[in-house]
Amino acid sequence: MKHHPPQMFLDFFRWFCHPKMKKYIEGDLMELYDERLKKSGKKKADLRFIIDVLLLFRPGIIKPIEGYQQLNNYGMFKNYFKVGIRNILKHKAFSFINVSGLAIGMATCVLIMLYVMDELSYDKHFKDGHRIYRIASVVQDEKWVANPAPMAEGLKKDFPEVEQTTRLLRFPGAERMLLKDEQTRKQFFENNAYYVDSTFFELFNYDFKYGNPNTALREPNTIVISEQVAAKFFGNENPVGHVLKVGLSFGDFDYTIKGVFKDTKNKSHIPANLLLSMTNGDIGGWVQAQTDWASNSIFHTYVKLKEGSDATVFENKLADFLKRNGGKDLEATGTKKELFIQPLESIYLYSDYGYEVATNGNIKYIYIFTSIAAFLLLIACINFMNLSTARSEKRAREVGLRKVVGARKRALVSQFLSESVLMSLLALLLAVALIQLLLPIFNQLTSKELSLLQVPNVFAWLLALTIITGLISGTYPAFYLSSFKPVTVLKGKLLNTISAVAVRKSLVVFQFTISIILILGAIVISQQMKYLSNQGLGFNKNQQIILPIQTNEANKNSTTLANELLANSQVVNVTKGGTYPGIESVTSMLFYGEGKTALENVDVQTTYAEPGYIETLGIKLLQGRAFSKEFADDTNAVILNEEAVKQLGYTPDNTVGKKIFYEFQNQKHAMNVIGVVKDYHFQSLHQKIKPLMLTPAPFFGGPNQYLIANVKSTSYTELITAFEKKWKKINPESPFSYSFLDEDFQKNYIKEERTSQLIQYFTVIGIVIACMGLFGLATFIAEQRIKEIGVRKVLGASITQIVTLLSKDFLKLVIISIVISSPVAYYLMNKWLQGFAYRIDIQWWVFVLAGMVATLIAFCTVGYQAIKAALANPVKSLKSE
Repeated sequence: MKHHPPQMFLDFFRWFCHPKMKKYIEGDLMELYDERLKKSGKKKADLRFIIDVLLLFRPGIIKPIEGYQQLNNYGMFKNYFKVGIRNILKHKAFSFINVSGLAIGMATCVLIMLYVMDELSYDKHFKDGHRIYRIASVVQDEKWVANPAPMAEGLKKDFPEVEQTTRLLRFPGAERMLLKDEQTRKQFFENNAYYVDSTFFELFNYDFKYGNPNTALREPNTIVISEQVAAKFFGNENPVGHVLKVGLSFGDFDYTIKGVFKDTKNKSHIPANLLLSMTNGDIGGWVQAQTDWASNSIFHTYVKLKEGSDATVFENKLADFLKRNGGKDLEATGTKKELFIQPLESIYLYSDYGYEVATNGNIKYIYIFTSIAAFLLLIACINFMNLSTARSEKRAREVGLRKVVGARKRALVSQFLSESVLMSLLALLLAVALIQLLLPIFNQLTSKELSLLQVPNVFAWLLALTIITGLISGTYPAFYLSSFKPVTVLKGKLLNTISAVAVRKSLVVFQFTISIILILGAIVISQQMKYLSNQGLGFNKNQQIILPIQTNEANKNSTTLANELLANSQVVNVTKGGTYPGIESVTSMLFYGEGKTALENVDVQTTYAEPGYIETLGIKLLQGRAFSKEFADDTNAVILNEEAVKQLGYTPDNTVGKKIFYEFQNQKHAMNVIGVVKDYHFQSLHQKIKPLMLTPAPFFGGPNQYLIANVKSTSYTELITAFEKKWKKINPESPFSYSFLDEDFQKNYIKEERTSQLIQYFTVIGIVIACMGLFGLATFIAEQRIKEIGVRKVLGASITQIVTLLSKDFLKLVIISIVISSPVAYYLMNKWLQGFAYRIDIQWWVFVLAGMVATLIAFCTVGYQAIKAALANPVKSLKSE
């Protein structure tokens, strides 16, 4: 009489056998089972007997079947897919936590990488960009990226390895121009206007929509405009040959349009909207007169080296070149100067020096955001690892039985890795939806126009990221689960070995270490931003309205406008100046004090200031007097700040009445010091306060002109409307614009504020992902100890005691994370703060606060499951006993 194997045995066999194998070995398996049962003398097979039979038969499953090793991969992967789907559906909470965590991590990683790839793309599109360099200099330990006018011609003449040179002039006060089309009567202010040499397009290959780049700027008073600017004035019409009137504060000038370049998505450190020929009727004469090698270093000079030239060798020759050509001029002014080169492709991210073409990026933030992206994705992967190993007991018998019937470790590893990749693919679908949802917000935060489609082969990148994520998150669980010994697990022994628990705890510590570093970083950056906003600046930045004087009409009528504005009862004072605190000041002169020579000169920033400038801005006068209309000889008078007084060799008490000297065109000139003001931050707090001279002589103040109105209004809308009416009445041909001094000053920290906001968001995301994993772990631990909790409750344990029991192990891990993360965060944030001349000191309580926040978050996460387990009815958990 034949004995039939139990249903469990048959089901298991049919589950794991490939259809092509089953028909060959099922009969043999039945006969072997019956034979072994008879020999054992047993009437019914137990689990141990089944295992013995399967172990005996294992060689028969593998060897006798012809072509077993060549079973098609489709069937194998189909099996992996089916098992993976079943596990996902069977453990919905586990799957939700993993898929959600991975999706959030992947979405954040992709968003950050879009930002990073955009930042890394600057100046990469120029042909022969690897051969183009900008000449920069170091003067008195300050790096400056522009040079005197004759530098470019000298480089082309002296160096045979230089193929071509060109200059770009960001003329102070003319970066924003008023363009007028007299035929259509349209006029707009346009930013990012630069004067360039006719050779500009020989180095920088712009994609032209209209015109010829080879000849576009060869004639005087010619201009090339962007596609966007052309559309404002001419729509879809070809504007080449049309004349635009360029309005500057010192006159209106006609320029003929010779080209329109396309508004491509290619990024450059030169964000030009207008490119004007350097030979022109407005500043052309001044440019031609610049032959001195020691003054007016405002020409950005670029060189293109011949193919095969060694840039390092070229750079080493620059010291002799400068001495040979500009040595006498520099020696006459007592200036020491060194030249160095900047590769074109590195300017945007690696150059943050004096007189940049425009605001650049910062490689430090690329490193920060890339690290955050990697760590957030890693935190999500750690969740998968921890939850997979934590629930290993659930799958131990499955692994044991698979091994019993012949499954090799490699096949089991493939199974578990396939499941993790499947989980990642599900996470990818959710991540793509999250990316599309969050991109508008992210673009607003970063002031960019990012999209998934702007990345070449975006779907290949996403698929690669998905597979990498799946492999990272599944590797450890796969090898851990596949290493179980079948005899051990099928006997029901506990699987949480010391090594497995240690790895799991280490991963939790790593997660919370990263999270706490992010918390500390967010707190410190927020403190520094608050410090910058509240720091005493030495002047009154509030309730100050700025009216730029950017046209010749407005410049001529500025005094009339000031008097009209003063007639308003809400206006306290109005003055005019060449600059105001917080914006770039590039005018400076070399001065020396009494009893000294030009070899002991000091580089002093100069600012044109009319009477009332000091009073309007609330600058504190320490000694002497301010400028006044009552003193006719004030055109030769100056007011110095404390730093200038100190470096010139005076003291605030003895400076008034002294003279300071400068040399111009080989003649010595004297200025009378009539006052000393307390140091104030006329530049951002990134820089230390420099020597400053205020003068009512426009010669020293540069071409910029601004009206500054100090007001006492509670309704700025009405006041601005009143200002605009006055402006249009007096300056009908000039557009009205305004700004607030406090907002302009705060723009100096826009990169830091943006970073602060992003890190705050990333911190929240990191904590959410880490807490999702912690929540899942707490759930499984509570489930694993459910009988222990029941016994403790029966014996009289309180809810508080049980909650403490379940929570304390996790809280210990958080405390370890705090200890590890604190010195790392201190080092990183201290490095970041070094970018500010004026900064906070990192206080001890910051670490306490971050630790308390992390502990509270962890306790709330774990505590929920702990309380839920503590409130469970012990009868249900113990009834099986």
